[in-house]
Amino acid sequence: MGELGLNKIFGALLATALGLMGLATLPSVVFGGEGGHHGEHAEEMTLGEKMCEQFHHCVEIAEAASTGTAEAVFDLGAALLTADVAKGERTFAGQCSTCHTIAPGGANGTGPNLHNIVMAEKAHMAGFNYSGPMSNAEGGWTYENLDAWLKSPAGYMKGTSMSFAGIKKDADRANVIAYLAANTEGAAPFPAPMAAPAEAAPAEGEAAPADGAAVPAEGEAAPADGAAPAAPEAAPAEAPAGEVAPT
Repeated sequence: MGELGLNKIFGALLATALGLMGLATLPSVVFGGEGGHHGEHAEEMTLGEKMCEQFHHCVEIAEAASTGTAEAVFDLGAALLTADVAKGERTFAGQCSTCHTIAPGGANGTGPNLHNIVMAEKAHMAGFNYSGPMSNAEGGWTYENLDAWLKSPAGYMKGTSMSFAGIKKDADRANVIAYLAANTEGAAPFPAPMAAPAEAAPAEGEAAPADGAAVPAEGEAAPADGAAPAAPEAAPAEAPAGEVAPT
């Protein structure tokens, strides 16, 4: 065989090897992976996993379950039942008396006199220069409105001229409201506390267990209707005197 024939055979082998190498790398070009198996796995990956692999930055796509607890609802009626009028007076003196008086017939200051304020109409004090939003406000100073106002005047009424930041602690607000009620002649009764949530009723068609009825232990079948309870196991009879029990 001549040199030309050897060159042809060598060229054919080289071309075959290059073709096999091309076939081996083809899946990585098509699927973006390192082989056919990895490319198929890439189709099954989540979007977050693809972000982690391609951009080296993990992004959680699925919505995480909330771990925070629901904010407790403030029960104004219950708080007023246990409110301390003396503490409310001290809080009023420290945070409100700079602008307000509360004595009967007291003069207006930066804010209006607050005697008989509970259930009074908003902007009711004659001769006091209320802000525009307060002058146009409707309704009266119910206990609920007083609580919302004292918590955040600006949040309760946009554009009010009252610059007071508010009383954030629920107990402190309840004490102040009780003090305002104590300085209101014939004040309305406090609102009733919120009702406790009722116990869940049994599902439709499901009978509630009778009082005193024993509940079967977990894994223990309940006796069929009308079946008599199993009799207790009888104690082994005593062997006759002088007779030895079998070992």
